[in-house]
Amino acid sequence: MRRVWPSILVLVLLPAAICSQSANDESKIIALENLWNQMQLHHDAGAMEKILDPDFVLTDYDGAVLSKSQFLASVRDVSDQLTVEVSEDMKLHRHGDTVVVTGATHEKGTNKGKHYEHRGRFTDTWILKNGEWLCVASHLGLLTK
Repeated sequence: MRRVWPSILVLVLLPAAICSQSANDESKIIALENLWNQMQLHHDAGAMEKILDPDFVLTDYDGAVLSKSQFLASVRDVSDQLTVEVSEDMKLHRHGDTVVVTGATHEKGTNKGKHYEHRGRFTDTWILKNGEWLCVASHLGLLTK
């Protein structure tokens, strides 16, 4: 009976520990999603680079597919001045060391002096790599009016 108790304790406590870690990871990813918006608002490509996987790919609103370096160049581009960059209604879908985030987005600003405003949906895919969460893919879609 003495040998059974440690096994029972592990079976009882392990799911709680896993749930706690999962909730912690989800909080980190939500924080990274919100930080992403701030990095874009402030053209902080250096910080953005740290949260993107080397193989990162973005499918933009217009269908353009950007590599990590192309996306970072767009973040650096000061001719695109964002005044609003907000993510809402985020839902996380975990699959082991991969988390898919879906949500709504609202962007507003000027590009080369021309005003724009986008409302859309996004899907971001995050992977846990060497203890860090990195975004490997992002897809944006416009909502029709």
